[in-house]
Amino acid sequence: MKTFILVRHGTTDWVDRHILHGITDIPLNDNGLRQAREVAEAIKSISASHLYSSPLTRCMQTAQAIAAQVKLEPIPLDGLKELNFGWLEGKPFRDYSAQNFSPLVRFFDQYQHLFIRMISGESISHMRRRVLAAWQRILDENMGEISIVVGHSAVFNNILIHHFGKNFPKGMHYYSMQPCSIGEIEINDAGQARLVRMDDISHLSDTNNGN
Repeated sequence: MKTFILVRHGTTDWVDRHILHGITDIPLNDNGLRQAREVAEAIKSISASHLYSSPLTRCMQTAQAIAAQVKLEPIPLDGLKELNFGWLEGKPFRDYSAQNFSPLVRFFDQYQHLFIRMISGESISHMRRRVLAAWQRILDENMGEISIVVGHSAVFNNILIHHFGKNFPKGMHYYSMQPCSIGEIEINDAGQARLVRMDDISHLSDTNNGN
């Protein structure tokens, strides 16, 4: 049995302000650093064999907090980087989780983003190929052990679609993970995957305190 602990990076000023940063290298803010310490504390008892991370600063800072607890050196993988949004980077985006926008608005956003990414950034298909290539390396290096992977929401969305299809939670159009949330996947010897938990934020103090 192979086990994978998926940890999204902590929050940044741009995440908090709903600004797209993709491959723009924005560090964690003070709240994100606290979240990183808390998620590290939550998984410190896990006997992991590998700790992988996107090389972008917000992920490496999160991974380094985890590394201090699990005594592993983070392994940066370029394939785990966030989507390159091109000219959209640094621009605000609509928070669909906070308001139920009409299908017309969603349609306009989708095709506007698609066009801008096509001429200045990265296609979804290109991102999916590089993410799954990195994921295959992680799978191959796990010999029935536990691996921790620190990454971005869109990266984990592609990994989860790969294993579980588009069986998104009710009301969602993708697999969403909040900052410093934990997901967990088990894969048996036959290659069958089981989603053990998803978007677990019970370890974060701002959630526990209702703030």
